Amino acid sequence: MPVLFSQSAMPPFGQAYTALDRSLTEQIRAPIARLQVLGLVRQDIDGAALGEPIFNNMNMMFIEFVKRDTARIPEVRVAIRRQNRILVAAIGV
Repeated sequence: MPVLFSQSAMPPFGQAYTALDRSLTEQIRAPIARLQVLGLVRQDIDGAALGEPIFNNMNMMFIEFVKRDTARIPEVRVAIRRQNRILVAAIGV
């Protein structure tokens, strides 16, 4: 993930949160790279860059989830799949 702010200017909580976000983004990037090796994702796609908006979308959906008392995980999963379906179609071979 690109660094938007200096880590040294962040308080400890911000540094930990940023490190967690980077780790979660990598958990999305890694399968994309593996799918490229398997020939299931186009080679001309920047898999690392693609992992960032997918993570951002999932992170935003998590925020929406925790804001609503009535939200259910299955609903969030359906929404994430619906939103990411267009990306999956675009990167497939």
